[in-house]
Amino acid sequence: MPPASSPQQVLDVVVAIFAAYVLALPLGWERKTKGAANVGWRTLPLVSVGACAYLLLSRFLYEQGIFDADGLGRSLRSMMTGIGFIGGGAILKRTKSVRGVAGVTTATSVWTAGAVGACVAHGYYTIAVVLTLTEMFVIGLTGRLERMAEPAREQESDERDLQ
Repeated sequence: MPPASSPQQVLDVVVAIFAAYVLALPLGWERKTKGAANVGWRTLPLVSVGACAYLLLSRFLYEQGIFDADGLGRSLRSMMTGIGFIGGGAILKRTKSVRGVAGVTTATSVWTAGAVGACVAHGYYTIAVVLTLTEMFVIGLTGRLERMAEPAREQESDERDLQ
């Protein structure tokens, strides 16, 4: 039976879960506005919140002496592997309708949302904020660069088709 939670522990959990949710919202917004139909407003915040919750639980089990430091590391590795599996599903689902590999950006967004939740769970809010901002910057910048390069790529493809 778990020990009774103090009001401070309850507040810490609420703040952490809320922060994991809020920090993943921009990631979900970006994916949804880019047409990633299966991942967006709900999925990425839930991945972040779930990662945060699993690692909060691991931390509490460590504080109670049920987990050792090795158990904390195993929890983090296992959780990130599972999130990678979800991201892999995003890639496979999208390739059925698209020639070639598609959904990699969505998969990395899923993985990043998990990392945001993991950082929050261990109190590394600065890393979580910087990670969210970095992903938004990288996806925004590279999206523009890809659109600028698209006409050149289409022209090369047309030239190859004529040969």
